[in-house]
Amino acid sequence: MGAKLRVNGIKLSQELIHINVLAQPDKVPMFTHFLTSMAENRINCPIIFYSAMDSSVLGACCVAAEDTGRLDRALALKPELKDQVVRIAPVGAISLFPHRYSLNLLGCLIHIMGQASLPVYGLTASLSSLTVTTDFELLDHAIDLLKHHIRLPAQHAPLRSDLRIRAL
Repeated sequence: MGAKLRVNGIKLSQELIHINVLAQPDKVPMFTHFLTSMAENRINCPIIFYSAMDSSVLGACCVAAEDTGRLDRALALKPELKDQVVRIAPVGAISLFPHRYSLNLLGCLIHIMGQASLPVYGLTASLSSLTVTTDFELLDHAIDLLKHHIRLPAQHAPLRSDLRIRAL
C-alpha cells in the first residue's frame, strides 16, 4: 500500500453494544424516537451514526455494554421500537486521530478490514478522528494489522478508554 500513513494516536473503546434502528417510510422518525428514549433514560450514546436521504433515515449508535439492563428497561417502555431495534454485541471502536481528511487513511482502514474479513458495523468521522466499530474480541487483531500501514509517534501504544460517562 506504499508509504506508511502518519497517525498521532489510536484509541480503543470499552465493550459496546451497536444498535441499528431500522427506518419505516412514512412513519414517525424511529431514530429520533429512539434517541429521545435514550435521553429520557439517561443512557449515553458515545457514538452515533446517522444517514438521511429523501424521506429515508438510517440511524445507529453504540452504548456501553454495562448499560444493557437500562437499555432493556427503556425499550420495554416503548413497544413501538421493539421490532425496529437490532443489537450487535459485543463490539468495540477503534479511533484514529487526527485523520487530516485523508482518503488514503480511510481507504487503508477499509482495505485492511476487508482483507482480514473483519466485520465493519459502523464507520464515522469527526473533525479529528476516524472511528470504526467491529467485534470487541477482534480489536487487538485489527490494531496489529493496522500497525503495518500506519506510522505512530515513538513509544505510542493504543489508548484503552476506561472513561465512563453516566448521566445522573
